[in-house]
Amino acid sequence: MNKVGNDEIKKLFDQKPFDYPKPTTLIKRLLEIATQKDSLILDFFSGSATSADAVMQLNAEDGG
Repeated sequence: MNKVGNDEIKKLFDQKPFDYPKPTTLIKRLLEIATQKDSLILDFFSGSATSADAVMQLNAEDGG
């Protein structure tokens, strides 16, 4: 749900700098499905760093 992404971004900023923020939980789940423990992830847009946050969370969980 996009509401989750909006709630996450509101915790970080006083305003909403992005119109359609992706929820970290969505990106994290997609990474779990589509990657292996030693996969390299490239986030070449890195607007709100949602992908980077999801990757760091997964690395913390599995020691990757």
